[in-house]
Amino acid sequence: MPLPNDWIAHLQNTPLPVRGEVHRRLSDLLWRDEIDLGEIVGWLRRDPAACGFVMGAAARAQRSKNRNAPHSLDHALSLLGITWIKQTLPKLPIIEDVFPDLAHRRGYLIALARSLHAARHAESWLVELHDTSYEIVVVATLLHNFIELALWRDAPELMRTALIQVRDGHTSTLGHAIKAVLADAGIDLKTLEQALNGFYYLPTQLFADEAATPILARQHQTIVLLARRLSFFSEIGWYHPKIIATQKEIAELLKRDCAATDQLIHQVAVKTAHEFEPIGLYSSAKLLIDSAIIPVYWPFPADYGIGSPPIQRAQFNLAARITAQKNRTPNTLIKSLLTSLIEDLGLVRVLILSRAPDADFLTLNMNKRPNPEHYAHSLNLSHNPLLERLMTGNKALAIQTSNRNTLNRLLDTDGQKLIAVDCYLQTLNFSGQPFALVVIDTQSERDLLHIRALFDYFMPFWPR
Repeated sequence: MPLPNDWIAHLQNTPLPVRGEVHRRLSDLLWRDEIDLGEIVGWLRRDPAACGFVMGAAARAQRSKNRNAPHSLDHALSLLGITWIKQTLPKLPIIEDVFPDLAHRRGYLIALARSLHAARHAESWLVELHDTSYEIVVVATLLHNFIELALWRDAPELMRTALIQVRDGHTSTLGHAIKAVLADAGIDLKTLEQALNGFYYLPTQLFADEAATPILARQHQTIVLLARRLSFFSEIGWYHPKIIATQKEIAELLKRDCAATDQLIHQVAVKTAHEFEPIGLYSSAKLLIDSAIIPVYWPFPADYGIGSPPIQRAQFNLAARITAQKNRTPNTLIKSLLTSLIEDLGLVRVLILSRAPDADFLTLNMNKRPNPEHYAHSLNLSHNPLLERLMTGNKALAIQTSNRNTLNRLLDTDGQKLIAVDCYLQTLNFSGQPFALVVIDTQSERDLLHIRALFDYFMPFWPR
């Protein structure tokens, strides 16, 4: 689904849809003889689209009169007036009507749930900091992924492409991925943000209006950023480097130790999960488990529709290939392993060297590297003590610039050629005897992570 022509104008003329429950509750409140603005605010805070629409309308009305924009939903509603509220809010589009296709709707809903999740965390931190101006920061956090919601509505395949870039390690944050996919579609993210910030009163505009208290504004921006990171990274688990680094930053912000900070974060996550369950929204609290063994990858929620990470697909395919074997032997196991490395993970530069029984040398059986003539057909183990030591068990070693010079001292000329590029060595023993050496070229830390994860999965199948 391509983006509409003049997407900025389309976004300004077509409000994002709100949840059906929020729309119904607001409509019911507006039918009453006496309207309680506090109740309306409560329901607006449950939906970023409704919140952004109201804040933007009030801000534009104030600017037309050269007045300051509102700093809370209560203020925005009082500026717009009861007549505007009654006439306009019931006309907002509803998610279920805008997304008749369930798969399309799921992506939008999970991004919406993430904005609510981030707002709940930000609110808890502001309470901890005794910050009395928390309302404006909670609103900013609720609206932090407005452009992502717009993409889920108007071009879901672009959002899935952005998520895949993050999942597969091509970029570190979802924001960078969205910027990249928008650039490919001919849209400059900064120009888009400037146009929407002025129209819908999104976080950047909120902070600009806090210029009178710049130190406070910077702290508020930090809170929104950390809440955004936490809510997104927690969707792929709570025990990986990015989430742990974020939790440490939150501890520094709150001036609490990491254990107390984690407890607060987890309490908010669980409380939010209880709030989300009856309304069918996804909560990353389902991944809050105590585990001594940290998974290499958690999958993104299935509702995004982007499938599982490459390493999980490789592990699944490896298991399928091995279990389909009628006669499982070391050679057939290695063949299945190679297929997973080459076809599933794209690690095509692989060498296999085997050791004949009672022989003191390794023979090159398969060489997928360029210029195969550069490598000796056999390596004498007694001349290569590094390989001799590795062949005493099922051992692994990553070769990189940091250790290559040191390890070269333990190899002859032919052995040095074997590790002249970054690579991963894995030895395999069978019946207590050296059997094979697998050499896989690597180009990144991500390659190393995938190789280690695949071998961790493979080794229980390997006969000892």
